[in-house]
Amino acid sequence: MKDQFLAQLQRFWRGFLAFTPGQKVVAVAAVFALGAGGWLFSTWASTPSYAPLFTNLAPADASAIIDKLNANKTPYKLTANGTEIMVADKDVYQLRLAMSSSGLPSAGSTGYSLLDKEGITTSEFKQHVDYQRALEGELSKTIKALNGVADASVHLAIPQQTVFDDGSQKPTASVLLTTLPGTTLTSGQVQSVINLVSSSVPGLVPGQVSVSDANGRVLAAAGQADSATASDTRAAATQAFQQRLSSSAQAILDKIVGPGNAVVTTNADLDFGKSNATSTTYSYPSSLPALAEASTGETYGGNPSGSAGAAAIGANTVVPSASPSVSSSGGYIHNTDTRNNAVNTTTEVRTNAPGDVKRLTVSVVLNQQKAGSLDLANVKSQIAAAVGLDPKRGDVIAVSTENFDTSAAQTENALAAKAAKAAAAAKQSAQLISLLKTGGLALVVIAFVVITLIASKRRQKAQPPDDLDLFLSTLQDDPNSLPPPPLDIVPPQSREAQASAARQQQLAELAESNPQELARLLRSWLNAKDG
Repeated sequence: MKDQFLAQLQRFWRGFLAFTPGQKVVAVAAVFALGAGGWLFSTWASTPSYAPLFTNLAPADASAIIDKLNANKTPYKLTANGTEIMVADKDVYQLRLAMSSSGLPSAGSTGYSLLDKEGITTSEFKQHVDYQRALEGELSKTIKALNGVADASVHLAIPQQTVFDDGSQKPTASVLLTTLPGTTLTSGQVQSVINLVSSSVPGLVPGQVSVSDANGRVLAAAGQADSATASDTRAAATQAFQQRLSSSAQAILDKIVGPGNAVVTTNADLDFGKSNATSTTYSYPSSLPALAEASTGETYGGNPSGSAGAAAIGANTVVPSASPSVSSSGGYIHNTDTRNNAVNTTTEVRTNAPGDVKRLTVSVVLNQQKAGSLDLANVKSQIAAAVGLDPKRGDVIAVSTENFDTSAAQTENALAAKAAKAAAAAKQSAQLISLLKTGGLALVVIAFVVITLIASKRRQKAQPPDDLDLFLSTLQDDPNSLPPPPLDIVPPQSREAQASAARQQQLAELAESNPQELARLLRSWLNAKDG
């Protein structure tokens, strides 16, 4: 096996030596490129994929974690301006557990873990300060979990409770937010931060929380957070309502005059006030008397000397009834009668939710070239029905036709068509360049193969036959023409015996050194004999 390998190696080496200088350079360059490509591929395949170990690290934590990784000879990458450490994907969870057992990361984790270090000899002031620091740390970690927030710092001003505290001092809070690059917090996110902080501190109201960002902008000032957020909410609600009405009207007009030939503008005045209304209704037939009535009568000596008459008592006034009294001496009788009539009573309480429409105005402009034969009154009624117009409420709708200026649209369409054409041309050019590169590479490979084959054939024609080829050709043409072996190493024999011994010896050497060539030679002889 070893001899065969050496024979093949010698054959390749002889073939390389037969190349021209240019062919040698090309062959060496191809071998070098193949080896470099294999090395790059093996390096890329063996490179592990990295995943974040920790993010948003403080400088002290990042330095301590890197020291640990260097001590353990663990490969890592430092990204995000030194605030993020990347390690091999397969080692992430193991390294997190190892770092957690070492208390890392520690900076910024000033949460309730601070209270674990409290001793029985800790003063009341230190307990108050530690509790405040722990609460600030927990709030900071919670706020950093919001999308778009890279870091958060919370400062609380909590008055210490004493027996002389009259409750006039209220807790306040300030929050400093560091957002991710290119991120702007919405008013809803700022309000969520305010509600989160105010709900976590006893006695803290949302109006006493101020929020700022790292650029110094005040996102919510103390005492103005509620009003600012309410104003943004009302504006967003009004815009959404107007957009919904305009979309409904635009959908109808696009079907009538076609897209781009109608413009709808809606302006809504919404009532965001909240009101309650209570009404009471009494129901009874008209023949019934009033709700309450009373009468008084007096009689002297058995004969009615006069009647005091019915004295009507005011409504909702109840006078206790007195049983008839008779005077034993003078025959005096005093009689009082009171009646309270029951009626049906209905009490209704109405609460108006914010967002009712106070007034609505709609403006519609149609392209005169497309709407010349349209009935504008019909269009007006259709749009009024689509937006829910109420004339009793004072709503107004205006529909008119004008000549639209389409130059901007034509210019925009021309630019869009030009851009699309340029993009298509660039795509075709890129495809052509890619095809040319691929074809050029294929031509180089084909040329190299063809040049190698031609050079090999020329070398085979120009190169004199080696000893083996000379022996085989001589043996095939005239087996008796071989020279006899030297007389000093071969015993005296006949000419034919010496030639036969020489042929046997050379065939044995050939079978031992190059069995494949011997097999090829014998196969060719057999084929020639059969033919």
